[in-house]
Formats: sequence, C-alpha cells, structure tokens
Amino acid sequence: MFLTNTSVSLRRSLLALALSACAGLASAATYHIELDTTTFSNSGWIDFQFNPGNTDSALAQVSLSNFVGFGDSATALTVGSVSGSLASGYTIANDGAGGLNDLFHEVNYGGVISFNVTFSGAADPAQTASGSVFSVALYNYAQDAVLGSTDPYGSLVQLNWSAAVFGSQGSVVVAPLVNDIPTLAAAVPEPSTWLMLGAGLALVGLARRRQQA
Repeated sequence: MFLTNTSVSLRRSLLALALSACAGLASAATYHIELDTTTFSNSGWIDFQFNPGNTDSALAQVSLSNFVGFGDSATALTVGSVSGSLASGYTIANDGAGGLNDLFHEVNYGGVISFNVTFSGAADPAQTASGSVFSVALYNYAQDAVLGSTDPYGSLVQLNWSAAVFGSQGSVVVAPLVNDIPTLAAAVPEPSTWLMLGAGLALVGLARRRQQA
C-alpha cells in the first residue's frame, strides 16, 4: 500500500510540474503573429502601432522580427519612436513625443504575412499607470481603406502590455477581435519553458512505465 501511494503521489507531482510548464507558455513575452491574406492579391500595407494608455504609462517597447511576406524596407514610413529595418528588425517604443508611434510598411498579399513581436519595459511598482497597446492593421495599396476588420480602429490584432511590479517582463493579454481575415496570435515559449515541459512529461512517462512493469 505504501509503494502504491508513493507512486500515485510521484505521478501527481510530476504531472503538476508538466502543467506548470504549460501554464508558463501563456506568460511568454514573445508572440508569433500570422495574417492569412490568401483572399487578396497584389500589394498593400501593414500598420503597426505601439502607444501608451496615458502619459503615466511605464516606458516599454516592442521588437519586431522574423518577417514573412514583407516588401522593400525602403517603403517604410514611421512616426514617433520607431527604429531599425527589415534586415535588423524594427523597434517601436511607447514614448513618441506626440503620443503616436507608428510603422507603416509595404507587404505582399496572396499568402500568409507573419512576424514575431517581443515585449519588454520598465517596471511599475505601484501598478497605478495604464498599460500600452500594440495593434496591427492592413490597408489597401492606395492606403485609403482598412482590410478585413470590423474594429473601429481597423485593428486585426491587439496585444495589451502591462508593466511588471519589478523587472522588465510584464504581462500581455490578447484582445478578442472579430474580423474577416484569419489571424493567429500565439505566445512563443521561452527555451527554459520547453525544457521544463519536456522533462516533466518524460518523468510522467517513466512513472507510468514503472507502474505497468
């Protein structure tokens, strides 16, 4: 009886370890974004914005990388605190003097447009300031109409960033939006999270094999 109870306790502990690793996936500061534009053709434009909720929002930034379906970097139009290129990656901070931080870039429609966005920022120990919002919209080639969105601001994706109490890793919440373009916004796990998850599942499997032996 003692061995059986010990085995059950071990399996439960290892399962809890694996589940805690899975829970860590949702807190990742990097997200992979995909926009399916197969119903469109030719070229158009993608609009990135990262703006503070108010003047008291903690300093934060997003880094964009792993671009698929983007046009010439020379077409990029920027407003506010935006730097970088398609080759090196773009960085948008939330501290533009006019309150607007915007990257407008040519893209090629007819397939999946994708990229990664990584959040980081200063801490907000008092947790009293508003967060910042990263949003993505698509425009036609003439730049005079948004595509596929029913959001009042034309957003296909909105990720809301809130500063942490301490450190640079805050939290991200994906805002639910209804639109006509299939869209993916998925958290990218940290390497350490994958290692923990793999180790936990391996131990659960080992415990199960020992029980069956």
